[in-house]
Amino acid sequence: MSRRTAVGAVAVVLLVACGGAQRPEGVAERWLSSLDQGAAGTPDRFGGDPAVQAAATVLPDWRTRDPGSLDRIEVGDAVLGGTAAAATAAVPFRIETTDGGTVTGTVEEAPCGSDGEGWCVRGAELGGGASAFDGSWSAGASGADWVWALAAAVLLCGLAVALVAVVTRRSARSPT
Repeated sequence: MSRRTAVGAVAVVLLVACGGAQRPEGVAERWLSSLDQGAAGTPDRFGGDPAVQAAATVLPDWRTRDPGSLDRIEVGDAVLGGTAAAATAAVPFRIETTDGGTVTGTVEEAPCGSDGEGWCVRGAELGGGASAFDGSWSAGASGADWVWALAAAVLLCGLAVALVAVVTRRSARSPT
C-alpha cells in the first residue's frame, strides 16, 4: 500500500469519526439563534409548527425584532427522559437581550424524522431554566469526550509531523 493510500484511508476514517448524531443542546442553540434573525429567522427548520409556536412562547416578538438583538444565548446540559421508543430531552436556556432583558426557560425536544436520529423542538417553557446556570458552568462535554478529543489531537499532530518528515526527505533527495 502506498503512503498516499494510507494517508487517504486515515483521513477518511478521521472524517467519519468526527461526524455524529445531533446533540439536543446543539439543536436548541441553533433554534434560539434563528430567533435572533428577526423576520429572516427560520425556527420552523427545527421542528415545523411546534418549533414556531415554541418560538412565540420564548420571544413573542421574534419576527419583528431587529437582527442581533440577542446579546447572549446559553444552553445547559440536556436532561434526557422517556423510553427508547419515545425519548425526550429538556434543554435549559438563558437569553440576554441587548436592552438588558433576560429570558430563561427550557426547550423541549423529541426525536424527529423517519430515522429518529435528529432532534426537533416540540415546545418551550419559560422560567425554571436559570438553575442550570447557577454556580459553575460546564464545558459541555463529559470526561470521555475530552479523552476522545485528546486522542484525536495527538493523532492529527502525529500525522502532521509524519507528512512534514516525508516532504522534507523528498526535498532533500531531489536534485536542485
